[in-house]
Amino acid sequence: MNVKKVFSQAFALGLALTLTACGGSGDKDNNGSNAGADNKASNEQANEEFKKQTDDNTLVVGVDSLGGEFIQGFNNSANDVRAREFMGIQGSVGYATYVKDRSGKYVMNKTVLDGDPKSKENEDGSKTFTFKIKKDLKWSDGKPVTADDYLFTALLHSPQDYALITGSTEIGGDSLKGYNDFREGKTDEFAGLKKIDDQTFEITVSNDFLPYFEEESLKAMNPRPIHYIAPNLTVDGSKFALKDGYKLSDDDKKAFVASLDKQIETEKSSYDEAVKEAGEEDPDAKKEHEEKLKTLEDKKKSAESGKDIDPTEMLVEQAMLFDANEYRKAPKVTCGPYKFVSFKNNMVKMELNDKYAGDFEGHKATIKNVIIQAINPEISVDLVQNGDIDVFEGEMNGSRISQMRKAAKEKKLQYVAYDRNGYGCLKFLNDRGATQYKEVKQAIAFLMNRDDFVQNFAGGYAVVTNGMYGSSQWMYKERGADIEGKLTKYTLNVEEANKRLDQSPYKFEKDGKTPWDAKKAADQYKSNADKFDYYRYDENGKKLQVNQFGSKDSEITTLLSNQLPDNAKQAGLEYNVQAGDFNTLLNYMMNPKEGDKAEYTAFNMGLEFGSPFDPFYQYNSKGNDNTTKTNDPQADKITEELRRIKPGENKAYLDKWEEFQKWYNDYLPEIPLYSNQIHSSASTRVKGFEGLTPEWATSCQINQMSLK
Repeated sequence: MNVKKVFSQAFALGLALTLTACGGSGDKDNNGSNAGADNKASNEQANEEFKKQTDDNTLVVGVDSLGGEFIQGFNNSANDVRAREFMGIQGSVGYATYVKDRSGKYVMNKTVLDGDPKSKENEDGSKTFTFKIKKDLKWSDGKPVTADDYLFTALLHSPQDYALITGSTEIGGDSLKGYNDFREGKTDEFAGLKKIDDQTFEITVSNDFLPYFEEESLKAMNPRPIHYIAPNLTVDGSKFALKDGYKLSDDDKKAFVASLDKQIETEKSSYDEAVKEAGEEDPDAKKEHEEKLKTLEDKKKSAESGKDIDPTEMLVEQAMLFDANEYRKAPKVTCGPYKFVSFKNNMVKMELNDKYAGDFEGHKATIKNVIIQAINPEISVDLVQNGDIDVFEGEMNGSRISQMRKAAKEKKLQYVAYDRNGYGCLKFLNDRGATQYKEVKQAIAFLMNRDDFVQNFAGGYAVVTNGMYGSSQWMYKERGADIEGKLTKYTLNVEEANKRLDQSPYKFEKDGKTPWDAKKAADQYKSNADKFDYYRYDENGKKLQVNQFGSKDSEITTLLSNQLPDNAKQAGLEYNVQAGDFNTLLNYMMNPKEGDKAEYTAFNMGLEFGSPFDPFYQYNSKGNDNTTKTNDPQADKITEELRRIKPGENKAYLDKWEEFQKWYNDYLPEIPLYSNQIHSSASTRVKGFEGLTPEWATSCQINQMSLK
């Protein structure tokens, strides 16, 4: 199960939903196919490098895969996010103004802020927060951290040009006043941001974003080094401006022309590929493509002639490209406990940042080096107890958990166990293919035995869930017993699956007229299941077929392929399971073809729920992280109302949370498979490991860890 944080609104701290490869072990923020095991040659080279780097001054963290994505907005992996947290690019131990503590609650970062932020309610219903940062904060290269750094990301990422130029799904400051006008280019000033001086800045939360139940999360502003990414830009009030003394050079013009050439080439190749996949040109898409090309080519002509170049616009665009292409792969200037050294051979190397001022509690890391190494998770317990690696987090496999517990009793390693703030699931694309119909998804839920996942995969260290919740969430602790009795409990029941499908468009035989007969299906299945061919069709003669893609090294992929294709025949559903590497899975899910041309519309994944829990981003039709392509008026209404409850009104929030769970249980944008107890292990030489929680990984606890 792999990606990207479910539900944290804090626009500067990250997306709300984290994805992982379902059945993998690195279940936290985003990713988990066994990429290290996919490439033996690369792994052998990595193992040699690993042996050379392991010493008494180095903490080695084993993971099941690494993607090398060190800023969000791209195909994130949970383990990439862990690396970012070590470096303070996001997470709880960097220089964000507000951070999450061990329980997931947002608190003020006293290491960063010089006093409590001032709050002011404005006449238009918006709210302004004024922050003053301390003067002694430094980036890893020794440069001072300033107010510009905190405003930089929102100014850079909010314009729609950022997504168009870089392909990123990241957003800047959607909660801030004036966001839409700034995003659409109607103004070059972002009204919700304001620099006061080098240490002081303001943010103004829009009145249409208030009230917001988790208001403290809106105060989370994370810095990014403007001096490194955009050295000739500064922030002037609410907009970008040129640094004093900057003059447009010939080299700048050449670089700008080169970037435009690259954008033109990318636009052409992307369009050609889209036409090739579709098999024909769409008139509207062609018109949009031609308009975009003309804009780019006109801009290139102006740049080549040296006329009509807006230096600020040019430098902003260059910064976008540098941010997405260079900093994303090698973030050489950071503000967390560790500095980036390299990423190669499935290994991230980091070294202690001596300029780091500490986390929000004042703790500072002391371990000199950290390596994140892709390993084969099947031998993770052996590697930890033998001292080959120091830490392996997020283990969910029941047999390995039992092995881990036995090794701990023998004092060969140590472990921490906690309830998971997330679950394994079967995730759907809800706008195309057969999975656009909730009756089909409900039928699929009735064609699997989810208790098998708990026993055969999790070894009993898990429970079956029926909604979007985890047992570690405060909402579940308050209302879990109540909500369970109000939700449909999907169990293996072919008769119930057929009832649901009879209410879908797929209720005919191949001719599109004759009603499909469950008895005929049962007889054919009983006589020759292997050659079963009595499937359901719609009135147009289209077969009921669902194709699923899963990570090839995931036990859950195996469990699903053992159950669904066979069980589905009895309901007239052709269900196919294909396995491959996790990055391929992400591509199929994040960039699907349109309509019935989408190869796969089901994916076994893992989702981690962030704090705050704000499913607007995932299931509202306007949500920027809506990877399930959900577009349902009821979901839009509920997710909007859930986030708009006033802070402190817990009963109202819980009532609306129950309403959301009922919608989810009926619509099934995903089928929850299980929510497990997470086990993370460490070698006996690691001290301070016991502080881990669902919200607090090694990358956060590192400031209180040491090596014996």
